[in-house]
Amino acid sequence: MDTKVQNGNYVLNANGLPDTVEGLEEQLQLAELSLRLRRGTFPYNRKLGSGLWQWQQQGGRQENQPGERALALANEALLEMPGLRATQARLTDRGVEFDLETPLGEGVVKIGEL
Repeated sequence: MDTKVQNGNYVLNANGLPDTVEGLEEQLQLAELSLRLRRGTFPYNRKLGSGLWQWQQQGGRQENQPGERALALANEALLEMPGLRATQARLTDRGVEFDLETPLGEGVVKIGEL
């Protein structure tokens, strides 16, 4: 069980306390965190994060096969999370959407501009 985060802020429940997530929702939230973070910037685990921000800043969308590169960067970021795997990347007007497989099921994580 983890604290629910949305748009970088804790989500509060009806009692004004931090809401929680568990199961598939928790796994997708952890995957999203790893994809959004810049690799090497989290002081307690320098392996956490991805290179997606750098790919975006360097014009990765203009590459020959940008979806495949985004997918590879996502899977690199998820290596430290057993059982999590990105299966598809779709470029959108606002960022990239990843289809993910987890031990608890499948889901979608949307990553905007980083």
